[in-house]
Amino acid sequence: MSDGDDLYGLPRADFVPARRELAKRLRADGDREAATRVEKLPKPTTAAWLVNHLVRAEPARVDALVELGADLRAAHAKADGARLRELARRRTEVVAELVAAAGEGLSEATVRELEEMFTTAVADEGAAEVLRAGRVASVRDLRVEQTWPGLSLAPGPAAAPTRSARPSAREALLAAKAAVKEAEAQRAEADRAVSGAESAVSQAETRVRELNVALDEAEHAELDARRALQSARRDAKAAERTASLAWRKLQQVEAE
Repeated sequence: MSDGDDLYGLPRADFVPARRELAKRLRADGDREAATRVEKLPKPTTAAWLVNHLVRAEPARVDALVELGADLRAAHAKADGARLRELARRRTEVVAELVAAAGEGLSEATVRELEEMFTTAVADEGAAEVLRAGRVASVRDLRVEQTWPGLSLAPGPAAAPTRSARPSAREALLAAKAAVKEAEAQRAEADRAVSGAESAVSQAETRVRELNVALDEAEHAELDARRALQSARRDAKAAERTASLAWRKLQQVEAE
């Protein structure tokens, strides 16, 4: 195991004991500096572990995400509104596909963290490389300052935009607004799905409780019936003995 990289490919439950064992082995080999670095490696969140696993299990999907980010940045640099709208829709699809590929039955918090990590990787080349390395501990590892190629943050005299640049900028703005609107609609739909699923779970839990109560009542009724049966059998045997004695008594009387 290298200086901690392979730790992030292990099952999440094995991370801490494996980290401890690796640090112990490095220290025994005399590499105290590496041991200290390993001891400080943070355990990945559930979402981060799923991302690291996806990087290793399906690298082609992650590569497609990184390539999409490069295409988006190129379209933004060219102020290509039509291309931006197309890629924004594709980004929504790819992020949703990656979240689905990461796992099923995930909590809302885990899904949100996954979406943020994938979206950040699309927006920033540095974040994409961090994600692609497959040793993410949390979404904070990807929260770097995001800039688009061709845009400078340094202050300076601004050149007057040309007429063609203004329509292009407007198209880019419209594309961004459309992407936000689409994302909000998908979020609302997802929230409705979550609410529906939670309601279904609540109804199922109520039904399970009702069935458990009915089962308890049925088991008690069965126990009472068995007890009654045993009592009736004892009474029947006692009656049979009484009848037998009476019959023998009758025979004696008749014989006399």
